[in-house]
Amino acid sequence: MKSKASRRKFITSTAQGLAVGTALTTSISMNTNAHTPAKLPAFSHHVFFWLKDPQNQEAYQQLYKALQKLGQITEIAAAHIGRSSINDFDKSVTDASYTFSVLLLFATKEAEEKYLVHPLHKQFIEENNHLWSKVVVYDSIAIR
Repeated sequence: MKSKASRRKFITSTAQGLAVGTALTTSISMNTNAHTPAKLPAFSHHVFFWLKDPQNQEAYQQLYKALQKLGQITEIAAAHIGRSSINDFDKSVTDASYTFSVLLLFATKEAEEKYLVHPLHKQFIEENNHLWSKVVVYDSIAIR
C-alpha cells in the first residue's frame, strides 16, 4: 500500500512541477518577444486635451461626443478615448492634469496625414477649439 501512495505522490508532484515549468517557459518566451507585432498599426497619434473649465459638464460632454465622432474617419485603425489614471507606483512621474487623452492608431504615417486634413477632423477643431486651454500631441512610429 505504501508504494501506491508514494507513486501517486510522485506522479502528482511531477505533474505539478511540469505545469509550473511549462508556465515559466511560456512566460519567458512571451517576454523575450516584447516588441511591436507586425499586426498592430505602425503609427500612433496621442493627443491630450485640457478643458478651460474641467468642471463644466456641458463642455466635457461636447468634447467627448466630438472625439467619438472622429471615429467615423476611415483612416483610423483603432482609437481609445480616456481620462487620466494614477497609481501609487508612478504617481510622482504621472501627469494627470489633462481632461481627455485620445490615442489614435494608423496603419501608416501617410494614413495619419490624411486624417489630419480630413473634413471631419477640421470640423472637430473649428467647433471645439474654444473648449480647451491646451493641447499636446505625441506622434510615434513603431520600431520593428
